[in-house]
Amino acid sequence: MRTDRLASQNARYWRLRRALWLAAGLFAVICTLGPQPSWSRSNQAPDKMGRRQAPEADRVLRDRSRPRLESPAEGLRAAREAIDQGDRSHAVWVLTQVAQRHPIVGDYAALMQVEVLLESGHPEAAIGVARSALQRHSGSRLRPRIHELLGRSLDATGQIDGAHAAWRAALDHSREDALRARVLLAIAASEEERGLTREAATTYKLIWYAHPTSEEAAIAAHRLDVIEDYLGEDLRSGTDWRRRGDRLFRARRNEEALAAFESARGLGLTAGENRRTDRQVARTLFRLRRYPEATEAFSELPQTEDVPIWRARSMARSGQVFEAIDEFEEIAQANTNRQGIRARFLAGLLLDGRGQIDRAEAHYRQVARSGQRAGLSDAAAWRLGWAAYRGQQYERAMLYFAQLIRQKEGDPIGQLRPRYWHARAREQLGDDASRVEFDEIARDYPLSYYGWRARSRISQPIRDPASRAEPKGRDGRLTSTSLARPRILIEAGLIEEAQEEVRLLARQARGLEDRMALAQLATAAQDYNRAQRIVVEPYTETLARGPIRQHEDLWWYAWPTAYSNWVNDATDEGTRVEPALVFAVMREESGYRPRVISPVGARGLLQIMTPTGQRLAISKGWKRFDADDLFQPRTNIDLGSHYLAQLSDRFDGRLSAAIASYNAGPEAVSSWPLTKEADDDEWVESIPYDQTRSYVRRVLRSLHAYRVLY
Repeated sequence: MRTDRLASQNARYWRLRRALWLAAGLFAVICTLGPQPSWSRSNQAPDKMGRRQAPEADRVLRDRSRPRLESPAEGLRAAREAIDQGDRSHAVWVLTQVAQRHPIVGDYAALMQVEVLLESGHPEAAIGVARSALQRHSGSRLRPRIHELLGRSLDATGQIDGAHAAWRAALDHSREDALRARVLLAIAASEEERGLTREAATTYKLIWYAHPTSEEAAIAAHRLDVIEDYLGEDLRSGTDWRRRGDRLFRARRNEEALAAFESARGLGLTAGENRRTDRQVARTLFRLRRYPEATEAFSELPQTEDVPIWRARSMARSGQVFEAIDEFEEIAQANTNRQGIRARFLAGLLLDGRGQIDRAEAHYRQVARSGQRAGLSDAAAWRLGWAAYRGQQYERAMLYFAQLIRQKEGDPIGQLRPRYWHARAREQLGDDASRVEFDEIARDYPLSYYGWRARSRISQPIRDPASRAEPKGRDGRLTSTSLARPRILIEAGLIEEAQEEVRLLARQARGLEDRMALAQLATAAQDYNRAQRIVVEPYTETLARGPIRQHEDLWWYAWPTAYSNWVNDATDEGTRVEPALVFAVMREESGYRPRVISPVGARGLLQIMTPTGQRLAISKGWKRFDADDLFQPRTNIDLGSHYLAQLSDRFDGRLSAAIASYNAGPEAVSSWPLTKEADDDEWVESIPYDQTRSYVRRVLRSLHAYRVLY
């Protein structure tokens, strides 16, 4: 058969390709890449698990390692060192000892043992260890990974049905994207080698559309191309391309998603799929800031649900502001539901930005009275108060701000904004009582944005930390054993494994003791984002009140000096940018996540767009630059710090403007009239973009926090 010939032709390809795959190779041929362990060359007979006894000289190594086996972390580290040195037989012995002596990490020791045996060309021994581990560790989260390795080992010994059963077990018990992509690729390779070409193509196709950002997807795409060329037919339908586009869209790979959607359209879709794809295309164009095209795409959709709002938003961003205002007003007129309220608020924002204050306020008043969406009602009330303030109607502004303070009773952090501007309005009236209001805000919430602003109005020193109440909820529920496991992994140098253990434990955390212990572990595992989230989410108000003596760690975890060596290198005396600003931008841009991608495609710690990164690299004299370089912390910090220095120079050291331009772009910020430095708070509050205004406040707050804490 033609498919049989194809399988035969590709057999050699797969034997070579396996050694390159991320899972340390899919089959035992990998053993040709490294030296055979000494025990595998021994003339002694193997034991019942396929292992041979070690040479006499290895007793020296074992005697040296025995003291290290008293500690599970040292034992795992000793095994890793043996693997790095190419002495896999000794690594297997050490891991066997760790598994026996330290059940707390026995599953990790077994997993590593299976990997070493498989990579050493001893799949029979790997099968025995894997099956034993699955029996001993019935509740381990590593079972899917052990099943994966068991499948590879069985496949390497020709036990195909058993291999597929093990791989299916791995898939049944894990939703982890990376593991599923690896396992599916192993299944597809096995199917193709057995001559099951169409079945293999189906599995490759699943990898290609369900895991499109994985490296396995690139291999699957290549094999699909080969098989399609051989069979002379297209195996990927419009539905497959649509599925791929949806997953790329969720992964924020916008350009690739758009290309997938266009391919889906070209191959044909059902009526329902066409409607879904058309909507996804419109949203993707909006994300890509291709607003005229987005306007056209939304116009072609049925004008139901929130589509008219998206269309009007696209028009506004295309420069058709007054046409967008008309659209929003028509939507508001035709709908009294939440879509109508939202449209009315957006119309008010656009009118406000074009100086049509009376029309804007009319919309704001209706939204404020609607009561249908508390968030927009409060936002509209704020806009009315701010319009009165800007119009120097300070008494009227105070009434709106006082109303908001009452409405946010029970939300002390939410009250800070209207409280601060109530005091500012009173100050403008020459009322000395404003100092009392500023004093209360600065005293009670010194590490908040408005606490910092209030302090600058009265030069109020931060209150003595000893006088602040301790954080509430000290009791925890995590056991010392559960916390010991990630700690052992960190000490052993298994950082990614420790990060996953902390992630799972974070779901169970209750109270300060749990959260502080987990934040410490997350920080030690270099997962600064998780450490920050663990303490920020339950202690937002506490953090705003400022550090407490003997509890300063809580604030250090909330504002860590992540990647400090590289930040310090990038902010030497010649850059004119202080490290605190880089840390603050990093915190608010990415939450210290080096591989995060924004909806519009910004990458890495300081969220740099690829064209911006390329321009910055050229300005620094770099000879090469690739978009994926932005995922490297050092590169991202270097370029981001350089960009902050450029923006600071452009705006004469005005930090608020430099920070705003980092978010909205320097051209946009240059079009906004700057106030005098003394009224910088008013300038920030007047930024026309909601997202940029909030961003500037957050970065300035974090900048203040870093200066206070360090």
